[in-house]
Amino acid sequence: MTESADPSAPLHQQQAHQQEPQPESSQDGEQDAGQAPEPQPLRFGYETGMMPGKWIERWRDRFPGTELAEQQLEPGTWRELLGEDVDVALVRLPAHPQRGSDDLEGLRGHYRAIEVYQELQVVVLPTENELTLHDEVPLADLAGEWLLQDLSDLPEHVPSATGAGTDDDGNPRSLPEMQGTEEAIELVAAEVGLLVVPMSVARWYHRKDLTYRVVPELPPIAVVMVWPQDLPEDTEAMVQELVGVVRGRKKDSSRSSHHDDDAPAPQRAASPGKKGKANQSKPGTTKLKPGERPVATAKGTSRGDQLKGKRMAGRNPRRPGKPGRPGTRSGGGRKRR
Repeated sequence: MTESADPSAPLHQQQAHQQEPQPESSQDGEQDAGQAPEPQPLRFGYETGMMPGKWIERWRDRFPGTELAEQQLEPGTWRELLGEDVDVALVRLPAHPQRGSDDLEGLRGHYRAIEVYQELQVVVLPTENELTLHDEVPLADLAGEWLLQDLSDLPEHVPSATGAGTDDDGNPRSLPEMQGTEEAIELVAAEVGLLVVPMSVARWYHRKDLTYRVVPELPPIAVVMVWPQDLPEDTEAMVQELVGVVRGRKKDSSRSSHHDDDAPAPQRAASPGKKGKANQSKPGTTKLKPGERPVATAKGTSRGDQLKGKRMAGRNPRRPGKPGRPGTRSGGGRKRR
């Protein structure tokens, strides 16, 4: 029961008594103590051009109570931001990493890291360039072109002494003033020169007057997921869950809570009951001859995906009939009754 002020006391003492703060009820204190703190978001960074949208959607479906805060990183800046602005990052390794330094094994000496996939290198060029007549551009066809990049990062390229990429003395030309890939893309559109980049970067800067072609002789670029070795336990557990999402593990997988940053991506083994069939080609596939190299295609452009896209667009392709088969466009006469 709250004590009332003495009516015989002076007025200023009565006002001071009325302004004294009242202690909070124990019931309110118990409610505050019982509230669990909000979970901290997992800060996920990825370099320009990468599109991890499918993994982000899977995370949000699987862990609706934990935010995945995404952030796009400028290429080459992840080391300064990792552990400060982002907890885990999806980054590209150099096309020619130094062994034990900036390759995957070298990274694992200072960070936790796994390889996620590899990217093809492509050349970005104007749509009217004659090199667009090829499905792929051999490296030799770029000898007479001016590549708008540091050639030390592209040791396979040897510019021709009489080409556009060299001066009167046969030395490589000095690069024009430009800052970053975006300005280099603008110069390609202005037909100043060409540019070799990972395929996802070419797609990111897509525009109507530019296209790209794969350069088959160039090595693929490894894309890795990397995070600090000393993350707090709760954050490390969230990173392991994200690794599971990226690797396609199911929600109830027993491996989702274990550390497997050094383990290779899981591969499906052949069934013991199908011995002898593991090496057989699937229907509709072409068996390569000895020494023949398969043609590299962009992800998501298989024949099945093309047919599926046409059906979704209302264009159901008709399968051609066998020659001589009645009732088809390509074969014989009408079916007899």
